[in-house]
This record gives sequence, structure tokens and C-alpha cells, in this order.
Amino acid sequence: MKILSKTNKFYPKRLLNIHNPPSKLYIEGNYKLLNSNSIAIVGTRKCTEYGKKYSAKFAKELSQKGMCIVSGLAIGIDTVAHINSMEELGKTIAVIGSGFKHIYPEENEWLFHKIIENGGCVVSEYYLDEEKDTANFPARNRIISGLALGVLVVEAPYRSGSTITAKHARLQGKEVFCIPNRLDEPEGYSTNWLIQNGANLVMEPDDILQYYDLQPKITIPKEYEEIYNLVSTQPISANEICKMTGKKISEIMQILFMLELDGYIKCVAGNKYIKKE
Repeated sequence: MKILSKTNKFYPKRLLNIHNPPSKLYIEGNYKLLNSNSIAIVGTRKCTEYGKKYSAKFAKELSQKGMCIVSGLAIGIDTVAHINSMEELGKTIAVIGSGFKHIYPEENEWLFHKIIENGGCVVSEYYLDEEKDTANFPARNRIISGLALGVLVVEAPYRSGSTITAKHARLQGKEVFCIPNRLDEPEGYSTNWLIQNGANLVMEPDDILQYYDLQPKITIPKEYEEIYNLVSTQPISANEICKMTGKKISEIMQILFMLELDGYIKCVAGNKYIKKE
């Protein structure tokens, strides 16, 4: 276990800028993640299949593109976010509301260990022997939002703890993102309400990356640039490119093959090509 005081050079810089930052942080795992580009993903413990699907999608794709996922180790959306963020060696941070000798919820103790083994970290402002207390969790939420660039609320009912995290984010000058839900779904009431009151509606993980200008930059080999720039989201054939450039069809096909092999474009119906999103 590592202990970071506010004067330690590894103490998270974003936390220093929030109201009432923890005087000490108790950390198991990779504490250097605390200063990485991260997004908090939070939501209800009683999540629907819809909530599970989009928590998994956003956590997995954002982590694949270099974002560390912060959440609270709770059952439901938190658990789904932690698990899916670790696919393909992605990293996650769990912030808990008790000491490390009293992991809560107990059924997620396995996840506590898995996060650490995977190169992530678990954080608490409470000493080892501190037992869970319901009053600790709203306070814990300020750390979840404080560590992250912004907060994504996936699914949350009326008076959810996730709205407390969103409130902390706004007070800290952070952005709040929400996935819209059905109007007749009680577990999605607060996400719709937050959108109505100024939160950013997001439909794809790239919406968050674009907001922070964190989209991976595509570097195309110079000799492929001309052909790549002719491919768009609208399908185009090798013959069409041949007519536009005056190049031999064999040369066009070779370049298209290499661009597809490197993951820049893909072949669709009718032997036509489009750019990969």
C-alpha cells in the first residue's frame, strides 16, 4: 500500500483543485494512473440490460483509445465499467468508501484484486480499518469526479448517487456526459433529467474523445495519402479511383489492400471501400 499526502509529487493534480481534497490517499496498485487522462463512468446498481450494454461499450472503447476509467467498485454500472475497461490491457481506477480491510461490497472483493493485478489501482481516503459507512459514499463521489476529466452517467434513477457525482463534477468545473434513456424507464430518469438541465448528450465514445480533443491522430504513409483521401464514408470502388487518378488498377488495388490491412479502410458490399470510423 502507498500513502500519498497532498505535498507528495504523485498526489493527483486534479484533486488539488477540488473543494476539500483528501489530506491523504491510501492506494493499492499503480498510483501513477492517478494523473492520467481519465473519464469517470457511473450509474445505478440496479442497471437494465440497456445500461449494461452501453456501460460496457463506452468503458471498453474509451480504454482502448487510451482513457483510464474511474468508477466506484459498486454493483451494477460500476462493475460493468471496471470489467470492460480491462479488456485488451486497458486500465481502471476504483475509488472506495471504506478502508482496504473492509472492501465493499464484499461480493466485489475479487474485482478489487483483479483491478490491481491488471495494472490498475484502488483508492481510498480512509485508513485500512475504516468500516463502510453510508455517509462515506457521497463524500467518496467527489474523488471519483475529481480524478477524472469529466463524468459519464450511463443510467441513473431519481435521487441516484450518480447525480451526486454529477453535481460534484459541475462544482469542480468538469463536464457531465449522459447517455439518453427511454422516458418510461425509471432507472434512466436522472440521465434524461441531467441532459435537460445542461449535461452533454453522447451517443458514441468518440463524442467524449472529440470533446477533449483526444482522438488518436491517423498517420497515413505518404505514398498512400492520395488514395486514402479519396476514400470517405461513402463507398467507392477501385475502378472509380482509377478513373479519378489515372493510376493503373494494379497499383490502386495494392494500395487499397495495404490500407485495409493496416486498418485505415474496410471493404464493403460490391467490392467498394469506406474509411474506418
